[in-house]
This record gives sequence, C-alpha cells and structure tokens, in this order.
Amino acid sequence: MTFEEFVTATAGRLLRTAVFLVYDRHLAEDLLQVAYERVAKRWKRVSRDNPEAYTRKVLVNLAIDERKRRARRGDMPVGMPTDVERAAGAPAVPGGPDGELDEVLRSLPAKQRAVVVLRYWCDLNEQEIAETLGISRGTVKSHTARAMAALRAHMGQEGGAHGR
Repeated sequence: MTFEEFVTATAGRLLRTAVFLVYDRHLAEDLLQVAYERVAKRWKRVSRDNPEAYTRKVLVNLAIDERKRRARRGDMPVGMPTDVERAAGAPAVPGGPDGELDEVLRSLPAKQRAVVVLRYWCDLNEQEIAETLGISRGTVKSHTARAMAALRAHMGQEGGAHGR
C-alpha cells in the first residue's frame, strides 16, 4: 500500500477520532495533517507494521499536547463532532445534537477522554490503548473507570433533572 492509498483509506476514521479528542474540527484537521506528515517521513518503516495504529498514536499524543497548550492559553474550541459526522454523511453520534454527551466528554481530562475515545469509538482493547498512550494497562483501567464514573454521574444528574 502506498502512503497516498493509506491516507485515502484512513482519513475519515482518523479525522472523526481527532474531533472527538479535541472537539474542534479545524484543529482536528490540523492535527491529522501533522500526524500524516510525521508518518510520511517514516513511511518506509511504519508501513511494514500497522500504519493506522502508529498514526493514531501520533494523533492522540498531538491531541493531548494541544489540550495542555489550550489549558495554559485558555482557548475556546469551535465546531462539534456532529459537524464532522454531518460533513462525512455518517449517522449522528448518540447523545448528539443537544450536546449532553459532548459536554461531559469535553470536560474529562485529556487522557481519560483519549481512553474513552480509543476504547468506545476506535474499539481498541486495553493493551492497544496502553501501547497507543504509552501507559500501563492498569492506568488504562483506572482512566476508564474514572471516565465512566463521570459519565454515569452526569447522566444520573441529567436523568434526575428530567424526572422532576
């Protein structure tokens, strides 16, 4: 497979992953471009193994670094995952247009959000997530547990508010 074929085959999936990681379509496109540039420089080596996994790892690390930079600068993200879904012609994201799920995902710390996106959006197992993020499986489990507790707490609060 050539690099161009690889980009064509993976661009949609990786862009949606990036948007879920940073909640800013334009920034997601920029991060994906940087990730592809880095992969292109190492294509000969990367293409022998699993280029999508390698690119996803680069993308996740770029997103985490960007989130840290944004926290220091106080930037506001623009665009929502539903914008990318609409542009890609994909079905709406569960919890979609009203943004409840988006809001709680956006509020998670960067690594917790990355674990949730990699697990439930990219369908990676714990070992693959650990390798992607450069953390242990135990850390993946604890990030997942904390993120899911936050999601359950948010949904419980929302359910309680709607039930009144």
